[in-house]
Amino acid sequence: MGRRRRKTYTELEQGVQQPVCAGELQEWPAAIYARLSVENSGKDDKGESIEGQTELCRDYIEEHPYLHLYDTYIDNGWTGTNTDRPAFQRLLGDIEKGKVKALVIKDFSRFSRDYIEAGNLLENVFPCLGVRFISVADRYDSFETDGSSESLLIPLKNLINSYYSIDISRKVATAIQARQLAAAYIPSMIPYGYIKSRTQEYRFEPDPETRDVVARIFQMRIDGVPLNRIAGTLQAEGIPSPGKLRYLRGTTTDKRYADSRWSAQLVKQILRNPTYLGNLVFGRMPTALYLGKPKYQSEFDESKWRILKGMHEPLVTREVFDKAGAMAERGRKAWEERLAKGAERRAADIPLFRGILFCGDCGSQMRYSRCYHDGKIHGSYYCGAYDYGRCAGRHTISQEKMKKIVWQSMQDQMLLYCEYRKIPELLQNKGGSGQLEECRKELQSLSVQINSRRAKRERLYEDFTDGILSPEEYMAVKKKYDDEYQELSAKANEVQARMIRLKKSFSSGNPWLKSMGMLEGKTEVTMELVTALIDRLTIYQDGDGGLRLEIEYKYREDAALLESAREELEGGTD
Repeated sequence: MGRRRRKTYTELEQGVQQPVCAGELQEWPAAIYARLSVENSGKDDKGESIEGQTELCRDYIEEHPYLHLYDTYIDNGWTGTNTDRPAFQRLLGDIEKGKVKALVIKDFSRFSRDYIEAGNLLENVFPCLGVRFISVADRYDSFETDGSSESLLIPLKNLINSYYSIDISRKVATAIQARQLAAAYIPSMIPYGYIKSRTQEYRFEPDPETRDVVARIFQMRIDGVPLNRIAGTLQAEGIPSPGKLRYLRGTTTDKRYADSRWSAQLVKQILRNPTYLGNLVFGRMPTALYLGKPKYQSEFDESKWRILKGMHEPLVTREVFDKAGAMAERGRKAWEERLAKGAERRAADIPLFRGILFCGDCGSQMRYSRCYHDGKIHGSYYCGAYDYGRCAGRHTISQEKMKKIVWQSMQDQMLLYCEYRKIPELLQNKGGSGQLEECRKELQSLSVQINSRRAKRERLYEDFTDGILSPEEYMAVKKKYDDEYQELSAKANEVQARMIRLKKSFSSGNPWLKSMGMLEGKTEVTMELVTALIDRLTIYQDGDGGLRLEIEYKYREDAALLESAREELEGGTD
C-alpha cells in the first residue's frame, strides 16, 4: 500500500506555527483516535475493541477538565502499517486546520505501527502545530516532556518490548502444549487427592491423606447432598481445604491460603474434574500473555480442555463421575426453573444499592437477599464474608431502612443545592473569583520560569558548540535544565487544570449542581437518583451494636469548591 506523502509533513514543518506556550490558558479541543486491524475487527478483545479504546479515552478526557472532546476518529478494519486510513487522514486534515489541538489514543500501536512515520509526526509535525499528544496506556503526555526524541524513546521501547514479550509467550505456550500432548508435562497445580508420582516422571499418584475425601465428595453428591452442605460438613470436620493443605505442606507461602475454607465452588470444581477418572487434563486454568491472560483464569468451556486418558490411577469410576455430573445438571435446571419462576417477583423488588454498598469492617460488597412474608417481599443486605469467618458480623439492614436513611440524606443535599445554585451568578456579579486570579498569577510566574529554562538550554548548546563547555559538562547541565523544564511544565499543567476546574465549578455547569438538580420534584429514592448521585455507601457496626451508614456523593470536589466560593463571597477569603 502507498504511504502518505513525506513532503506534506515537510511543508508543515516549514510553516509559521509556534509551539504552545505553557503560560497560556488552554482549553484543548481533543480528538480520540481508535483503530482495529482487519483480523481483529468486530471482536471483543478486552480493551482492544473499538468500544474499549474509545471508552478508555473518553474516561481520560472526562478526568482532565482542560480537554474537551471535539470528535472521534475510527478506522475499523485498517492496518496500522501505513497512514493511508480514511479516519486518520481526516484527523490529520482537522489538525492542519487547527480544529484539533490534542490527540488522545489508547496506546502507540493504535496510532501507527510504522515507527518512522509515527516518529516524524510526533517529533516534528505535532510540536510545530502545537498539538498535544496523549497515549493513555503508555502514560505519555507530550505537554509534560521537552519534545526531544529522547522523551519519545521510552514509550516506543515499551511498545517494542511488549510485542517481543507476546511473541515469546506464544512460542513458549506452543512448546508447552507439544510437551503436554506427548505426556511429557503435568499441570503445575496438582489436583486435590493426588501427589506427584514417586516412581514415574510426569505422572500423578493418589494422595493417601486425601484420596478418600475425594471419593466421599462424589458419593455425598450422588446421595443428593447440596454443594454448600458438602462444603460445610468438610469444614466442620476440620478437613483442610485444597488451598489450606498446600499452605500447610509448604507448597505455597501465600498467607491468604492459611485460613482457606471449603466452599460450594471448590466442591463443584472437584466434581467436574476429569482428572479423577485417571486422565491428565490441561487447559482448565490457562495462562498466556499472548492470549491476554497474564494470570490463571478458569476455563469453563470443556471443549477447550486437552485430555490424555488413562495416565494414572483413577479415584472414582466413570459411573460415579457421570452420576455426580447428572446431579449437577439436574441442580442447574432446577435453579434455572426457580429463577424463571421468581423473575416477576424480583422485578418488583430491585436492589437499589447493590454494587455500591460495602461492609465497613472487611470491605466486602454487601449481598442482597429476599424473603416472602405476609404476601410481601422483604429485601435486606448483609455481609457474606461473615459466613466464611472473614468478618465480625453480618451487618444486616433492610432495603426499606436504607431507603429512609438515604432519602433523608438526599433532602439535606437538596437544602445545600438551593443555597449553592445562586453562587455562580453572585460570582459573576462580583467580577470573578479570587481563586481564579491567584491561579492566573501562578501560571504567569511559571510561564516566565519555563521560558527562562528554554532560553538557558539554547545558550547552553551555543556554549557547547563554541567549545566553552566539554561534552560531560554540557550533558550534566542539560539534564539539570531538562529536569527543571519538565517539573515546571507539570506544575503549569496542574495549575491550568485547576483553573479550568474552577471555571467549570463556578458556573451553572457545575456537575454537582446539575446532578443535585435531579432531586427537584422527587418524593422517594429511585434507581435513577442512586446511580446519578451516589458514589459509595459504607455500613459500619458501632460499639453499642447499632449500624452507621456513610454516604459518599459524586462530584464532592465540585461541591467543596462551591463551599469555598461561598466563604469567599462572605469575606472568608480574599
